[in-house]
Amino acid sequence: MSPLSRSVLRCFTTTTAQRSSTTITPQIAEAAANGLLQKSLPSIRDWISPQPSHLLSLTLSPYLRTTIPRSSPPVTGELPPGHHLVYFPPQLPEELLLHDGSDAEQSPGPQWPRRMWAGGSITYSSYPANRLQFLDVAVLKERVESVQVRDDKLFVWFERAMHRMPDSGAEPAITERRCLVFLPPREPGTRQPPPQLLKPKNTTDFCETFHPTGHLLMRFSALTFNAHRIHFDTPFSVGEEGYRANLCHGPLAVAFLLGLLKRELGDGKRVKNFEYRCLAPMYVNERYKIAGRKMEDGRFELWAETPEGGYSVKGIAEVEEDAGENAL
Repeated sequence: MSPLSRSVLRCFTTTTAQRSSTTITPQIAEAAANGLLQKSLPSIRDWISPQPSHLLSLTLSPYLRTTIPRSSPPVTGELPPGHHLVYFPPQLPEELLLHDGSDAEQSPGPQWPRRMWAGGSITYSSYPANRLQFLDVAVLKERVESVQVRDDKLFVWFERAMHRMPDSGAEPAITERRCLVFLPPREPGTRQPPPQLLKPKNTTDFCETFHPTGHLLMRFSALTFNAHRIHFDTPFSVGEEGYRANLCHGPLAVAFLLGLLKRELGDGKRVKNFEYRCLAPMYVNERYKIAGRKMEDGRFELWAETPEGGYSVKGIAEVEEDAGENAL
């Protein structure tokens, strides 16, 4: 098990201890895990049109204090870090969505009707010829990498490799690993337990205030073709899931953190790798801080901080000199 996998398991074991009356035996959990590992997920082709990336930049710009031309998306250049999140959307008709609006193809079964984004990593190719460029045709190949059973929860790691077309067998342009934790039904009348408060110990080198609105969450849901109701359906989020409000998307926080780092790096350097954990939910209409600092070894620590002063998302980014023609 990788250090990131162990870290995610440890976090969710200590912060989501709420029990359900649903009986999930070890045999049922192991059978579900094996079923996921044997599942074949479809490849997805996409055209890297400049428009989705441009709309994401417009969506993030008020929070990152960047100026984006309103009607002039770039038609050449490399896809910015984090912007792959608005490409390769799930190719699902409505009948393949679950009650909560999530993807039935990723679900381990009806015993785990809830899911949360727990963390992940993103690795970018260092070779300019492999990187995703605007107007490319690309393919996403996805597989279930591993499944860890912890009590009545399933931690499912998906590997997503994105290649420029034609796929010649070269190193992927982007390799993303994402962990989803699948949870049993919530006990009626209960609320989500408060997460463990882990406070940052270091000072920031750069930061911005992040006050997510309902408009922001709806725009990101639309850009990612994401129908998960916890992001926009308040009666569902509060009444059925037990949260105090609608939740921000895990990938939205990732896009903000990478956008903040890109702004600070300027030209000549690019993101090579980013590993992160989601430690506490981020809620609509609450005020957060997104921040970063340069570490002694040249890497960057990036995080989102809750109104209570604890981590919501925490990650480490590795950067490198950009040898390509289009520096990030």
